[in-house]
Amino acid sequence: MNNLLDKIAQKKKYHFLIFFVVLVLLSLAMMVLYKPLCPGDDFFFHYRRLQALMDGLKESPWLIYLDYNAIDGYGYFTKAFYSDFVLIPFAFIGNLSDVVFAYQFMIFSMTILCGVFTYIFINSVYKNTFAATIGALLFTFSSYRLLDIYFRAALGESLSFTFVPLVFLGLYHIIKGDYKKWYILSIGCSLMVFTHLISSVLIFILIFIFLVIYCKSIFREPQRIRYLFLAALITVAITAYYTFPMFEQMFSNAFYYQSRQIMSKTQDTVMDFHWILWGMFKGFTIHEQAFIPGIGLLLTCAIALRLFVYDKSEKLRSVDIGVLIGLIFIFACTRFFPWSIFPFSMLNFIQLPWRLFEFSSFFFAIAGGYYLSLILKTNKRVLFTVGLLITLIVLMFANESKVYHKYRCWREITDEPTVFNGYHLGGLEYIPDRVPSVEFLHQRGDSVKSNYAGMQISDFKRSGRVTTFNLNATNGEALELPLIYYKGYTASLDGRAIPVSESDNGLVQLSHIQSGGVEVYYGGTLVQKLSFYITILSIFVLCSYIFLQRRKDKHLK
Repeated sequence: MNNLLDKIAQKKKYHFLIFFVVLVLLSLAMMVLYKPLCPGDDFFFHYRRLQALMDGLKESPWLIYLDYNAIDGYGYFTKAFYSDFVLIPFAFIGNLSDVVFAYQFMIFSMTILCGVFTYIFINSVYKNTFAATIGALLFTFSSYRLLDIYFRAALGESLSFTFVPLVFLGLYHIIKGDYKKWYILSIGCSLMVFTHLISSVLIFILIFIFLVIYCKSIFREPQRIRYLFLAALITVAITAYYTFPMFEQMFSNAFYYQSRQIMSKTQDTVMDFHWILWGMFKGFTIHEQAFIPGIGLLLTCAIALRLFVYDKSEKLRSVDIGVLIGLIFIFACTRFFPWSIFPFSMLNFIQLPWRLFEFSSFFFAIAGGYYLSLILKTNKRVLFTVGLLITLIVLMFANESKVYHKYRCWREITDEPTVFNGYHLGGLEYIPDRVPSVEFLHQRGDSVKSNYAGMQISDFKRSGRVTTFNLNATNGEALELPLIYYKGYTASLDGRAIPVSESDNGLVQLSHIQSGGVEVYYGGTLVQKLSFYITILSIFVLCSYIFLQRRKDKHLK
């Protein structure tokens, strides 16, 4: 037995394969134990995003679309404020199968990628496959990530876990590694922005913190600073598809999220200390509280292993720095943290301080893997520890899935959107401020309105993104259509373009219109079309650079 373990330990090329098999099996166990899929807090919002993208792929080659079916057909422009980029491959799969399969496959595949990227990061930085295996499993199946996926169904944040290791791998190469691999930072940051904007801002703050901590090593080699700025510039170009249209819409109008108190403030959602402690030990207990954010027992035990580590090294110091930051983030979720005081008050937009658990989980998982790699000296103990961790993760799945089914399966995922449940659109924060309320839209109904009583509308139809009707009017009319106004609407009268504006009720308005056949659809803006090509071109240029750089490195070797 010892000889076999020694052989496996020596053949490091098999270590990743073994890890990958374990990762896939645990991911399958997670999917099976958490069946059936039940709607968490934000489930319907993200489910609609995926369905709207599936429909949009059929309508527009530039992916210019609204959720045309939202709010009784009035339409909702989630895409402008919440990027759909990472969802695109899964929307293709959804159109070939169905939205439920696409959603489930997305969770499974992004779980696999999360584990793989974390393994690559830890092994690249700490040169230890055992630490990489333990750390990747701890992070991928961390308690807070499972809570994000299932209990909260916060799809954007849960998918962002996948790209956190890529960002830190790129940052490592900028600070201490091969700075010619600066592009990893660009790729990681771009994917974070495309996935979840709030998590992106938090990770940018973390990048700044680590740059300050390791500023000496950066200033010793000024070229690292140049590559850092290059990575930032390329990130801006790659994310143009999302960020440019978002800013265009933000500057073109006022929306509910700006003018109405629908977003919670960070200082109002802090946790009592006993819930912080409970969250640090959750995962293996049956609790009556449906929703307890926390890092979980496995990661708490992981950082407690530091008590048994007596080495001193630069690598250990870097792990300890991560643990310290993670502990500060946990403290930031308590009532003792001064969220209402500048500069922390500027972070009110994150709404929920326990979003920071995503990064605490990452740092603690790395620490657990690295501490164990220093503590365990024999292959037998290594094998036993891996087996024990796998068993504990499966037990955690079994326990947490029971709580999930108990508190989240009281309604079906087929629940219909109505005015009474906010049309499954979260806080409705992306509705123009002029719209009185969704109740107003519901009562207004599917009608074209005008101040002129003699106007006649006939053959009113909605077909996908296009709304058509025939108008019979003797005077130039101002018509208010049953469509929420967003910049980018296009209208024509008998094939001739006519101007579109926003009515006093925040709806699409056509002014000075004569009799004829009217067609209205969301055609997008020049910024949306140009940004699409900027992103495609930037990705092509970056891929070409990586290919040529690797080819050059091969020749030099």
